[in-house]
Amino acid sequence: FAPGASFLPYRRYLVDWMSDVGEQCRLHNTTVHVSILFMDKIFRSRDIPRSQWKLLATACISVAAKYEEAEEHCPPIPDLLQLTKLSNAGINSLSFREGELEVLRSLGWKLRAVPPLHVIGYFLSKGTTFMDDTWQGRALIEKIPKYVKKYAEFFCNLTLQEYGFQQYLPTQLAAAILLASRVALQLEPRWRPELVRLTGFQESELTCAFQHVWSYYEEQFPGHGARSISPRSVAHNQNLC
Repeated sequence: FAPGASFLPYRRYLVDWMSDVGEQCRLHNTTVHVSILFMDKIFRSRDIPRSQWKLLATACISVAAKYEEAEEHCPPIPDLLQLTKLSNAGINSLSFREGELEVLRSLGWKLRAVPPLHVIGYFLSKGTTFMDDTWQGRALIEKIPKYVKKYAEFFCNLTLQEYGFQQYLPTQLAAAILLASRVALQLEPRWRPELVRLTGFQESELTCAFQHVWSYYEEQFPGHGARSISPRSVAHNQNLC
C-alpha cells in the first residue's frame, strides 16, 4: 500500500479503461480485478513512463487471463493489440511478449493475487442469508440471496476504483462488503454469529472498513445509503458501477 504513488491521480482512468477492455474480451470479473492488482503492484513500485502505461496495463490483463481463465477464453494477442489500438502505436506480438515479461519480472513471477471478489465468492458459496433473517421487517423473499450477491459484486467493483481500499486485507474488506450488502438491503440482524464463524470477523472489527465502504458509496451515489433500498434498485446500481 503506497498512498503517495505518482500514478494515483490517473489510476481511476486506468481502472475504467482496463475494466472496459476486460468486458470487451468477455473476461470474468475476477480476472479484471486480478489484472488491476497486478497493475497497482507494478505502478506503485517504480515510476512508469506514461508512454508505457497502456502497454503494461494490457499486458497485466493478458497475464491475469492466462492465470485465471480457461485457455480457450484467453484473448489472442493480435486481437488485444487491435482492441487497445496498441498496434497503431507500433506494438506487435513480439514486443507485446516483452511487455508481458516485464510484468512477470516486476511481479517476481508471483502471480497469486486475492482480490476481495474472490473472497466474496467463497462467502456466498457457503451461504450469507438465513431463515430467520428479516428484510425490511418482513420475512425473506426467495430472491434475496441473489440480491445480496448482486450488491456484494457491486461493492467489489465500486471499491476497486479507489486505491485507498487496498489498506485492508482482502478478507477484511470482503467481510465489510458483505456487511454493507446486508445493510443496503436492510437485512436484520446486520451481522450474525454464523457470519463471524464464516468470515473470522466480529462486526466491531469491521467498523473502519465498513464505514469507508459506506461513505464512498454515499459519495458516489448521493442519497442511496440514506433511503430505503428495494431489490429492484440493485440491478440499476450494478449498471452504474
